[in-house]
Amino acid sequence: MPAPPTLKELQVEVRELLRAAAVFPPPAIVRRLQHRILSRVDDELDGTDHPRLYVLEIAGTVPRVKIGVSTTPRTRVRQHVTDMTRYQHGLVDAYVTAPLGDPLSADRAEKQAHRWMRKIFAPIGTEEFAYGDFGFGVVCADQAVRIQGEAGAW
Repeated sequence: MPAPPTLKELQVEVRELLRAAAVFPPPAIVRRLQHRILSRVDDELDGTDHPRLYVLEIAGTVPRVKIGVSTTPRTRVRQHVTDMTRYQHGLVDAYVTAPLGDPLSADRAEKQAHRWMRKIFAPIGTEEFAYGDFGFGVVCADQAVRIQGEAGAW
C-alpha cells in the first residue's frame, strides 16, 4: 500500500486542480487538504480569545492570499472555508499569529501587514492579494504583530 500523500503534495495537487477550473462541489482531495489545514490551525491555538492575525492561501482560478484579524480565528477561518467553497475556491494553507493584547493593536498590525503586501501584490478588495505569496504574507503578519507587541510594551 502506498504511503498517503504529504501535506506539500496535497497542496500542489489542489493548487493545480483549482487553478485549472472552478469545481463544485469540491473534490475529495480539496476537502481532505482543508481538513488537515483546519486541524493544524486548531492544534496551534490555545483557548484564549485574544485578537490574532491570520493568513490564508486560497487556491482558485486567481490564487490569492488573505490577511485578516479575529478574536476567534478558529471560527473565522472555518467561515472563510465555507465562503471559499461557495465560490469554487479552496484553502491550501493557513497560519495564525501570536495573540495581541488588544483590538486596537490588532487592527494596526493588520493594516501594516496589508500595506506591506500591497507593495508587491495587487489587492483584491481590502484583505486579499492576487497571486500573493503565502510565505511573504506570514512574514508580513508576524512582523506587524511583533512591532505592535513591542509598541504595547513601552
